[in-house]
Amino acid sequence: MDDLVRIHDILQHATPESLVILNEIFTSTTLADAIDLGGKILGRITAMGLVCVCVTFVDELASLNQATVSMVSTVDENDPAKRTFKVIRKPADGLAYAMVLARKYRLTHDQLKERIIP
Repeated sequence: MDDLVRIHDILQHATPESLVILNEIFTSTTLADAIDLGGKILGRITAMGLVCVCVTFVDELASLNQATVSMVSTVDENDPAKRTFKVIRKPADGLAYAMVLARKYRLTHDQLKERIIP
């Protein structure tokens, strides 16, 4: 609900000179709702001719329409736990490397159990 209220206000005040930045909108919804709501919002932004940067793990939004350009952050080819901090233009590939990061910081289910239950 909060995301909808904020984005409604943003779109009400947006002008052709506006830059809209969205960071992980609708993360508290189901994936299906995030795809549906995010698609509608980004479709409206596109229809208004606004420039928008949308950070998302929802791959379906990365190829929404012809105005959408997909950019992906990269990792070291030899060690996916190392971020390169390079962002390149390419289709979303569904790789978030969440498990790699969880292992790196000892946050997998098994690692947490080992620390909590001796």
